[in-house]
Amino acid sequence: MAATPLRLLDRNASFHVEMIGHATLAVRSGGRILLTDPWLLDPMGCNGEYHYPPLVHDAEAVAAATDAIYVSHIHPDHFHRPSLELFGRDVPIYIGRHERKRFRDDVAALGFEVIEVPFQQPVPVRGTDMTICILEHDADEAAAFDSSLLVQAPDFALFENNDCILASAKYEWVRERCDVDYAFLGYSPVSFFPIGFEMPEAEKDRLMAENERRRYGDFVASAALLQARLTVPFANDARFFLAQSLWKNRAFGSGTEAAALLAPTGLRAEVMGPGDRILCDGSVAHVAPVLEREAELRAIAEHAGAMQAQVLARRAPRPAPAPDLVDRFRDLVLSLWRQKKDALPGIRGSVIAYVLRGPQERSFHFDFSRDDDHIFGEGIPPRYDMRYTYPAEALQMRLDGTIEWDELHFTEDVSVHQVRYARDYYRMLRSSSRDRD
Repeated sequence: MAATPLRLLDRNASFHVEMIGHATLAVRSGGRILLTDPWLLDPMGCNGEYHYPPLVHDAEAVAAATDAIYVSHIHPDHFHRPSLELFGRDVPIYIGRHERKRFRDDVAALGFEVIEVPFQQPVPVRGTDMTICILEHDADEAAAFDSSLLVQAPDFALFENNDCILASAKYEWVRERCDVDYAFLGYSPVSFFPIGFEMPEAEKDRLMAENERRRYGDFVASAALLQARLTVPFANDARFFLAQSLWKNRAFGSGTEAAALLAPTGLRAEVMGPGDRILCDGSVAHVAPVLEREAELRAIAEHAGAMQAQVLARRAPRPAPAPDLVDRFRDLVLSLWRQKKDALPGIRGSVIAYVLRGPQERSFHFDFSRDDDHIFGEGIPPRYDMRYTYPAEALQMRLDGTIEWDELHFTEDVSVHQVRYARDYYRMLRSSSRDRD
C-alpha cells in the first residue's frame, strides 16, 4: 500500500523523536536522523499484514532524510528488505555483533555497509552527535538475532526494546548509566501461539488473555526499572487485513491498556501513532488518533474492509511447489537432527506429523524414537506430538529462504495441532538462523 504523504519527516524541525509506525522511529539530534527498523511499505510478509494506524509519511522522503539505520533483528517487520531498497547505499546500518553472521550477511547482501556493534559498548553513530549501545536478547528461544537499543544524544536519552526480551539486569545496566528520557517498550505477545493452533475457541481465548497479561507485566516491570520521563507502548502496529484473518487481531494487546497500567506507578505514559512527535520540551504532539481496544478493533475491521480488493491484489505471490519439496524438507530435518541430537536430547521420542495442502496433498511424519534410517515415514501416525498443516507453497518459500519459520507459522492458512509441545524440535528447525546453538 502506498504511504499517504500527509506529513513528511523534516530533519530540520524541532523535535527529538517522530513515530513513523510500528517499530520505526526517527530519532533526531543536531539535525541528523537515526532511523530504527524501517518498515515503510505495506504489506509485509506473505499473509497480508499492514500497518494500523496507517502510515502518514512518504516512504521515499523518510529514506532521503535518514543518516543512519539501526536494525534490531531479522523478522520482516523489522528487517524489511523492500523498505531498505529505498535507501541510498551510503547510509550505514548498525546491528549487534552476534556470534553467528547470518543476519550481518543478509543485510550486507543488500549492498549496505554493516557496522556490527559490540554488545553493551557505546559506539558513535557516524556523522551525528549520537552514541548507541546495543543490548543482546536474553530469551532462550529468540532465534532472530534480537536486540534492544540505547541512544544517547547531548539533549536526551532514548531506549527501545521492540520485541526483545531482556533480563532485569540489562534494564538496571541502562539505568545505572543514564537517565532515560524516552522509553519505547514492547507490550504485546508476538507469537503464532495460540492464534495458529487448532483448539477450542474458549481455550484459545484463555491462552491469549494469559499471554497478554504476561506481556503487560513485562511492560510494567521494564518501565519501573528504567524510570523514564516518558514511556511509550511500542512495536505493535502490524495487523491482519485479510477478511479470513481479521479475528487474529484480538491476539494483540492494546496500547491504551498498557499505558493505563503505568498510572498507579506514577510513571508518565502516552500512546503514539504515525506522525506523532516528542518535542524538545518532552511534550507529545499528536496527529494520530488514540483508540481504546474495542474501538481500535472496529476501526481496523472497517479500514481493512474498505481495502479488501487492494489487500487481495497485493498479496505476495507464492511459488509453485517443486516436485522434490518433501524430499528437500526430509533431508533438511534429518541433517539438522544429525547435527543437533546431542545438544537437543528432548527431541528423542518425539513424533512430528505434517499435512501439505495443495493440488497434490501429502502427509508424512518424523518419528524420533526410531533409528536414524527409519525416522521418516509416509502418512499420519496414530500417535503424534505435533501436527503441522501447511500449504505446500508456503513450505517451499521457507526452504527457498524467502521467509523464516516464524513468518511461515503466521501465514493465515497454516495451522498446528498440539498434543505435547515438542519444544526442542522447533528449536532444531530454527537453529539455522539462531545466534546461539
